[in-house]
Amino acid sequence: MFRQLVAGLLMLAAGLGIAVLLQQLPQQVDVVLLVSEAIADLIRGIQQLLEAMLGLAAIVVIASLVILASVLSFGGVWRLIRLVRMLLKRNPQGRR
Repeated sequence: MFRQLVAGLLMLAAGLGIAVLLQQLPQQVDVVLLVSEAIADLIRGIQQLLEAMLGLAAIVVIASLVILASVLSFGGVWRLIRLVRMLLKRNPQGRR
């Protein structure tokens, strides 16, 4: 019972202390300015995140195009080599 009384009094004192601190806060800090700066920082952070994601997407697209160009080039060279080999193996006597 004594323990509950002490716990209740401590909680009440802490709550009242925080309430007094919050009441004096607007006198020391401009709350509207603080909130507006926090919102502006949040918007700048989101903007930087989106710019970074856009840059990363551009890098992925460029890398994909490089890989696609390489695969198409190597495939084209391979097919041309096969065509030349097929033409060289063809019998000249088979033509009329």
